[in-house]
Amino acid sequence: MTNDARAIEQRLLELAYTTDTKLTATALAYFAPCSVEDASRVLEDLAGRGTLTMDIEDDGAIVYAMPGRQKLGAQQAAPSWPSSWLRREVGLARVPRRGRKSPAAAAVLSALVPGAGHAYAGHALAAVLWFMAVGVGYALVLPGLLLHVWCMVSAARKAQALEAPPRPMLLAA
Repeated sequence: MTNDARAIEQRLLELAYTTDTKLTATALAYFAPCSVEDASRVLEDLAGRGTLTMDIEDDGAIVYAMPGRQKLGAQQAAPSWPSSWLRREVGLARVPRRGRKSPAAAAVLSALVPGAGHAYAGHALAAVLWFMAVGVGYALVLPGLLLHVWCMVSAARKAQALEAPPRPMLLAA
């Protein structure tokens, strides 16, 4: 919990511009996190300076409004070409990579269906490309077997990379 007014105000801006939530002391206290008293103090101070307007709803709840408030999307990393172009043009979206993924499970899934381990690890585009490459390789027999093993190793590495701490991403300006 924090009681730093600047930190609470920063979290208020995040709350205001990334959600449609009503701006109340309890919502800010939950989001900041801080005490309801500290959240009320920051909101009242901003209302006193004219940054926020205050309104009392029919049920007695005090709701603050930010003039000109609009919902902004979260900043995203700069897209890399050609994968971002392919995802946009072909309609493939990257599956969110949350939680830990087992490298062994990724390898077994890729052994059963080439590319399935990549899909499991959250790499949809790689999954489709591996499926196609191994399929074409099997038309030539031996290259298909080699590509299939390589696909299994790659899927295990992708899943193992998910266990590593996230690397900082540069945000687009």
